[in-house]
Amino acid sequence: MGRDAKRAKQARRDKRRRKDGLGLDGVPPIFRAEFVRVAAAWDRAIDAGLMTDGAETKYHFTPDGGVLSVAEGRSGQVLVNGERLTPSVAERLREQMPLLAPMVTFYENNQLAGRGLAGAPEDGVMPLAPPHGPDPMPTLDEEALAQAQAATAVLVRQGKVAEPVGAMVIPAPRGGVLFAVGGRDGELYVNGQALTRQWTDELRTQVPELSTDLDRLQAMRAEWLDSPPQDRTLALARACTDPNCHTPH
Repeated sequence: MGRDAKRAKQARRDKRRRKDGLGLDGVPPIFRAEFVRVAAAWDRAIDAGLMTDGAETKYHFTPDGGVLSVAEGRSGQVLVNGERLTPSVAERLREQMPLLAPMVTFYENNQLAGRGLAGAPEDGVMPLAPPHGPDPMPTLDEEALAQAQAATAVLVRQGKVAEPVGAMVIPAPRGGVLFAVGGRDGELYVNGQALTRQWTDELRTQVPELSTDLDRLQAMRAEWLDSPPQDRTLALARACTDPNCHTPH
């Protein structure tokens, strides 16, 4: 690429940043280093064709210097800090920026509903919510858990799932449970069966309160199957950060 083309490309990027109203001159010092890193990630996303130059970008900040910037990609997928918002990226961002974890979940749910950036709050520093504990933990349906474990034991005997089983156990408030495990072949099994669309629909009828959890598990499965095959035996044992999610090791 010639020098003139590089200058033109940089001018477009500068124009986009001025359009967002978040040029470095207007960024408080506490956010500048992270803002520069995120801006470079967006430039790479544009170069890779993930998003259009000048696309609307939302910026959320935390008092401790965290930056979460969100845009909608060409394919309609939500992009966060220059990355596709996959389940693994969402979990990593929640761990890295706990003060922005609710915003990550908001955009994750928006993506699942096909709503993109709709309903997002205005740019700026997110207020600190008053401290509060987790929602009450649903009572674990021991009978449903035993049935799911028995179905998973069949997968172990078939060699599809290794022992010890690293499971994500999500109880439903009104009874029922999702018992999710990763397979040796990279498949994701829930209550003894691969989480196909048909099985997901069946599980929705059994535990309708866990539909959002099923959506996330489906998105995780799609990400796994889109990657090179690998043993996912313990993948779910470390993936659940919700205090209401029972995760035996």
